[in-house]
Amino acid sequence: YPHIIISKRTTRPIMATHFFDSFGNGHTGRANQSDFFASPKTTAKGPVHLLQGYKRHITSEFLADRYPYLEDIRGHLNHDEISMAHGQRLFPRLEEQLKTPGMPAEKLCEALRTICDLCSNQENKSQAINADIVAAATNLLTHESIPVRRDAARVIGALALLIGGRSLMPIGNTELSKKLIGQVTAAPTLPRLAKLLLSCNDEIVKMNVAKAIKAVAIFRDGCQQAVDQGTVRSIAQYLCATLPDLPPTQPLALCLQNLLETLGAVTIYANGGMKDLFGVKLIERLVNFLAKIPEDGQLPSISSEDSIAITRQALRVLWHSGNDSKGRKETLEAQGIAVVTRFLSSDDVKVREAAVCMLNVTSLETQGKKDILAHSIVKLSDLLHSRETETSYLTESCIQLVRSASELPAFRFAFARLVVGSIWLLEKVYGTTALAAVSPLLFPEEEEEVRRQALEATHYFLSNPTRGDEIRVPPVCPLDNIEEPRNFALDECVDILHNLVSLIDVDKDRAVASLRVMCSMPRNKEELQSMVEDKRVTLSLDAEEEVMVILQE
Repeated sequence: YPHIIISKRTTRPIMATHFFDSFGNGHTGRANQSDFFASPKTTAKGPVHLLQGYKRHITSEFLADRYPYLEDIRGHLNHDEISMAHGQRLFPRLEEQLKTPGMPAEKLCEALRTICDLCSNQENKSQAINADIVAAATNLLTHESIPVRRDAARVIGALALLIGGRSLMPIGNTELSKKLIGQVTAAPTLPRLAKLLLSCNDEIVKMNVAKAIKAVAIFRDGCQQAVDQGTVRSIAQYLCATLPDLPPTQPLALCLQNLLETLGAVTIYANGGMKDLFGVKLIERLVNFLAKIPEDGQLPSISSEDSIAITRQALRVLWHSGNDSKGRKETLEAQGIAVVTRFLSSDDVKVREAAVCMLNVTSLETQGKKDILAHSIVKLSDLLHSRETETSYLTESCIQLVRSASELPAFRFAFARLVVGSIWLLEKVYGTTALAAVSPLLFPEEEEEVRRQALEATHYFLSNPTRGDEIRVPPVCPLDNIEEPRNFALDECVDILHNLVSLIDVDKDRAVASLRVMCSMPRNKEELQSMVEDKRVTLSLDAEEEVMVILQE
């Protein structure tokens, strides 16, 4: 911690004393520490510098001598010496040094790093903002020294976490004097950061700038500020220039992660946050970037946790942009569903969730339903069958995805064929309307085992009405048929009575039980009676006997 200046002749600090003579006049003299404290046994060889920028000069322990207006409290300091003042002078002292013309670059870096160290809590952040540190740091973003730019971006990222700091960023350094600004045009903070992202070749500068922009976009007001000041457009330009290549170094990979997190925030929280992402091939480059990620998900030069985070954030941007029809169409044109489907089997649950959500929004398009049928149907079934090891959020999102894709008849019938043995899943996804999905599997052209499973599912849904999907596509009319599956089956399932009769020779007990449930409705019994009388159904001896018993009940 801050050290105490030591006298050259003794190991005891020199301290000022204040006393009064017999006439009441005050005098200042010097006294050794032995007058107040015991002498230390160790010998100090020189000043101890423990922390950068932390220097403290103690001249007295008396309040009168500490009072700032009784003496020149800064006369012992050099103009380029980075030191801490006390109380309200803590940040103004550092701010003056940041604004001092001709200050050496290494001193500016030391002051900026000291500010970063001090801004670890909200109280100090507030004091730094009141001391106009935002304007000073914004002005240093265009400094000729690369280390200064790095640390200036770090300071802005720290102060952006407080609303007071974000509120000063539209002003930037526009209120500083022309002498201090120099030849560079004054500008708000975010455009300065965006320009630095695009023009500076230093990787650490890019990483710190991306982190500062992300800190602004963590909050809703910062997201809108990033959109209004064109920062999102600059991020899109940068990503279009660097993707789909994988980031070769750790700073560039972390820069990419922070920028993707920023886009994920502005596309969901800011008004018009997606407008700068469309029409610039960014969606296509994101899809191609995901296609280049290795099967194990490990990106070069960074840890597996950061690799997973980058993958998830890329999927998140595609997901959020898919809430707009332009984003969905660009994703489909880039064959995004085929690429994203492989992340449904990722080892990380958050990646799987993001992939399911991305497919969910693209399924709103008819072409999206077709692509999901072509590429994703098997993995979706696997995810739903492993519900005990998945999060409830992923399972429910996957169910909604299947329901949305099932608006395409081809997907509905294909999915029913795939999961016909899982009655619980058919009930969860479709409810009573699952009868229409499994009915084609009852036809004699299907394999016997498939017909048996379909018959079991049919018997279950005829006996147990369930609501399932509340959005009826195709529509159910009248809606009362949801609660009366026997009527629904006769109206919506083609040739269901023919198929049940033909299944008596395959699975007699379950087929007869299903026919009994169907014929418990007078209308259905009349239909079966008419089929037998008009010889519109072919009956074997066993089947004819069972049908006659049912009709006589």
